[in-house]
Amino acid sequence: MKKIYTLIAITAIAAGASAQVSDESTKPFVQKTLPFHHITNVNRTISNPDTTGLVNYTDFLPQFCPSGTPTYYGYTTGGELYGRNHDAINICAQGYLNVGPTPVRVEGVLMWFGSKYSDAGSSVTSKVVVKAWAMAANKAYNTNGSGTFNQTTLNAPGPATGVNAPVASADILYTDIDTTAYNYVSFPTASQPTFTADFAVGVDFSTLAAGDTAGLVSDSKNDAANLDYAFSNLSGKWFVSDQMFSNPASPDLGTGGLDNDIAVWAVLTQATGINEYYDGMKLTTYPNPAVDNAVIEYTLEKNSTNVSLIVFDPSGRKIVNNVYNQQSAGTYKVNVETTNLASGNYFYQLNANGQRFTKKFVVAK
Repeated sequence: MKKIYTLIAITAIAAGASAQVSDESTKPFVQKTLPFHHITNVNRTISNPDTTGLVNYTDFLPQFCPSGTPTYYGYTTGGELYGRNHDAINICAQGYLNVGPTPVRVEGVLMWFGSKYSDAGSSVTSKVVVKAWAMAANKAYNTNGSGTFNQTTLNAPGPATGVNAPVASADILYTDIDTTAYNYVSFPTASQPTFTADFAVGVDFSTLAAGDTAGLVSDSKNDAANLDYAFSNLSGKWFVSDQMFSNPASPDLGTGGLDNDIAVWAVLTQATGINEYYDGMKLTTYPNPAVDNAVIEYTLEKNSTNVSLIVFDPSGRKIVNNVYNQQSAGTYKVNVETTNLASGNYFYQLNANGQRFTKKFVVAK
């Protein structure tokens, strides 16, 4: 059954574009804001793996949601701004500026889905495809503040190759998409890409079955500080999302009419960090790699509510989902039987007081 949302309506009014591509700034949109706690970068550093946008936003820009108010956008007529919609803009990507630049390996991707619904009951094979691309100059269309919808001159950095030529990809089934927690999917070990410059990660929603819809959260308008590293793809062309969805009747187009980032983050295995409290939580596992059993140990700095521990397998499926609700400050241990688990990279997520902390352990046989 289709899920109905109560949302605040906003409208973006703009002039139309040529029939070659779709200028979506004329469409009425809906939005809802979501809870998110933002703290300074120095307190967000964690041990490997690192996560672009959420943790290491000194070395990898942009920082996600500096305003502290993430937002979910959709069309009033149905469909998602960063997801599947009726205008076939079904592929989006978030670029990351590798400030160093530092050679990094992208092990997988974290995503924050704001919605999913199915009109007719989802197919068991319905899926989205998570992808990674290198970035290069002059690979996307942007106005650079000209006020004219640009679809002819590649004038902005963007994913270096087409949507069907990523350097890595992995599937996540529609039935495994979870709108209550971050979703994780790992790239196959043999094809995990190493980047020495800027890169992008994104989601292709065009592979969903008919009637299935899903969409990603973003941060708020103007949170991107005009970096213009969020991208939408239409008819094989990469566009800066700020151009696609901002108002071309004003100088805002491409310079802040939308100017936000998408909640899809690269998980890096070669970024540096230290093991300290993160939003009042410490988290580790041992032995790592694990063979028959793994112990997840976590410490709460203060009495906490809404505590839960989730373990994801390499496909993003939950294999542990322990809900504890209230727990006192202190250290806790959870045994995870790994005898029957396949070798690979597994992620575990601790939730407490509305915050999330995600780390990795390895099962080796």
